[in-house]
Amino acid sequence: LTHNNFEVNIFKTLHDQEKCVDIALAVEMLYMATVPEAYDIAVLVTGDKDFIPAMQKTRLKAKRVVLCSKRNSCNKDFIVHGTHRDLDVIWLDDYLDILV
Repeated sequence: LTHNNFEVNIFKTLHDQEKCVDIALAVEMLYMATVPEAYDIAVLVTGDKDFIPAMQKTRLKAKRVVLCSKRNSCNKDFIVHGTHRDLDVIWLDDYLDILV
């Protein structure tokens, strides 16, 4: 992935220690929203509503936010309240036959 200009982060933990991946993703999305021309659209693949504040703050930086999720694991707050995203949710369920 790195040769295609993706930044790869590997989180190593001992035993059952929490990895804090969700916090790292939110921080990175917000940080990169402040870097000129880093991205125009943030695509977040999650169903965890803990990302809603980061999505809202990212939009305040004039970035568009798109959510991709699976229907059976997406928190209902993502669907009911659309103030944190710019487009309808992209349901991965609809593309599994292409993706897998």
